[in-house]
Amino acid sequence: MKRLLTSAVLLALTASTSLAGGSFLGLQFTSGTADIATEASSGFTGFAPAFDHSEWGFKAELWNMMADDYAFNVSAGLGLFSEENKPGNNAAVGDGTFKYTQSSWNIRVGGDRVVALGERTYLFFGPGIEYWTGKAKFEDETPPGASYETENISRISLSGRLGAHMMIGENWGLTLQGGHKVGRATYTEAGAETTWWPSSMDASGGLLFRFGGN
Repeated sequence: MKRLLTSAVLLALTASTSLAGGSFLGLQFTSGTADIATEASSGFTGFAPAFDHSEWGFKAELWNMMADDYAFNVSAGLGLFSEENKPGNNAAVGDGTFKYTQSSWNIRVGGDRVVALGERTYLFFGPGIEYWTGKAKFEDETPPGASYETENISRISLSGRLGAHMMIGENWGLTLQGGHKVGRATYTEAGAETTWWPSSMDASGGLLFRFGGN
């Protein structure tokens, strides 16, 4: 009886339709880290020191199933952040609102090992290479007013992630993932050059659609 039960459980965990030749498309909200550098707004005249800041956004991600247990993966996404500081009772007379905004875009290419857990759940994990570029803008409304935007910052990273697909309907469901990346970022402004090696975590989740497969 125990052998029969064990066999039934193993069969349920490994049973799935063939994924080869099919694909998954994910439309996801994202959470990550932007790596920013700036010369004009820093206190180090002539240098462009770096800092990191959280960002959120969204991405489209495609898994093309090359075999039942392996997928070629590509994604493209946008990142955003905004902050607004309004003067309070202790501010100097005439102080205006200060605004800070970020914008970025990224592309990632990688390969995932895919493991089917039954017919509706799939685990995936694997490495990838990501290119990210972004900029920041500072706006001070204190008279006479000033606005400053950084040059584009570039980052190339090696990344790894672990996630899961959960099918709700026959061809649609939810996807969730978390990962870590280590890369090299570069920035040039007014002759100042900055290079650093950032490391950060990221996560995303959203709707999933399945196409093709046997």
